[in-house]
Amino acid sequence: MPRTTAVVLFLLTLLLPACRTWHTSNFVAGDDYVLATREVDGKKETFRVLARGEALRVTSEQKRARRFLGLQVVEIDKAKAERRGVKPYSGLLVTGTYPKSAAAEAGVEAGDVLLSLGERETVYLQHVASVEAGLGEGQVVVATVLRGQQQQQLTLNAHSLEEDFTETQDIKLEASEQHERPFAGVTLRGIPAVWCERAFGTARNAVVVTQVEVGSPAWIAGVRGGDVIDTVDGQPVQNVTDLSKRIAEQGATGTTMQWSVRRGAGETHQASVQLADYSGESNFSIPLVACYQNGVYQDSWSLLLGLLMRNKNSYVANSSIRTVQTRNVFSAVLGLFRVESSPEQTEVRLLWVIRFDT
Repeated sequence: MPRTTAVVLFLLTLLLPACRTWHTSNFVAGDDYVLATREVDGKKETFRVLARGEALRVTSEQKRARRFLGLQVVEIDKAKAERRGVKPYSGLLVTGTYPKSAAAEAGVEAGDVLLSLGERETVYLQHVASVEAGLGEGQVVVATVLRGQQQQQLTLNAHSLEEDFTETQDIKLEASEQHERPFAGVTLRGIPAVWCERAFGTARNAVVVTQVEVGSPAWIAGVRGGDVIDTVDGQPVQNVTDLSKRIAEQGATGTTMQWSVRRGAGETHQASVQLADYSGESNFSIPLVACYQNGVYQDSWSLLLGLLMRNKNSYVANSSIRTVQTRNVFSAVLGLFRVESSPEQTEVRLLWVIRFDT
C-alpha cells in the first residue's frame, strides 16, 4: 500500500463523522406529593402520591373517644410473683394510676394485684383493654384487688379519653401506556375515579405527573413532579391511557399542547408543551483532538482531552421550581483558568488557588 494512501486512511479513522445516539434518561422526582387535604365527616384526609408513583396513600385522622380506667399494670412473671408473694400469673401488678382517672378516684394503689374487672379475670394486659373497650360512658365496673393478703372490691366509674386515631390505605394507581419514543418527557399515573371524587370533592379524572425528565419539552414548559393535570388544550383531562396515546400521536407531528397543571393547593400553571422526539443526542469526535456532545440535559465540548479548553452547559435539576435554570463550567490551560456560573453566583478561579465570586 502506498505511504500516501496509508496516511489518508489513518486520518479518516481519526476524523469520525458526527453521529446520533440515544441519551441516558435523567428523570427527577421529589418526595411524596401531597395532592389534596380535605375535612370529611370530622376526618382530616390527606391524599399523597408516593415518590415512585405506584400508589396513592390516603391517611385519615380523627379524634376518637375511648373508655379509660387509668390503670398502670404489668404482668406478674415468676420474679415479680416472688417479690410480691403471690403465684405467677395470678393477676396483674398495679404499678400506679393516672391522675384524676377512675382507678385513682376509686383508691387503687401501687402494689395492688388486680385480680378481675367485673366478671373478667385479669391475667394478661389485653384483658384490661378488652374490658375498657366494652364499657359505655359512665358505666361502673367492680375491680377485685389483692392488697397485702386481703381481697378488696373497688368501684370504678369509666371515663372517656379523647385520642388521635389514624388510618392509612394505599390505592394502586393506573399506569400510562409505554411508547417507543418519549415526546413530553413525563411519567404519568391515573387516580381511580372514586378516589378522585373523594380527594377533590367533584367527579373528575385526575392524571398525576410523578417524574419529569430534565431538559424534556415538559421540563422546559415548567411541568414538575407532583403536578395534577387539570385540562389539556382547554378541555378536562382524559384518563391516563387516552392522554398517553394522544401525546404519542400528536408528538409524532410536533404539535404543541397546552396543559393547565397545579401542585397541591398551589396556583395553576399554564404549560405550553412543544412535543418532540427529544431522545437523541449528537456526538462529534476527533480522537485526542476535539470532542463535541449535544444532548437534552447537557452539551459540552473539549480540545486536546480538555487540557487546552473545556466547556459544559447543563440544566439544574431542581424539581421545586418551575423556572428553567442552567449551569456553565468553562476551564482552560490545565484548569489554570476556570469559570463556573450558576443561578446563585459566578465563581472565577485563577492559577488553581485564587478564587473570587461575582
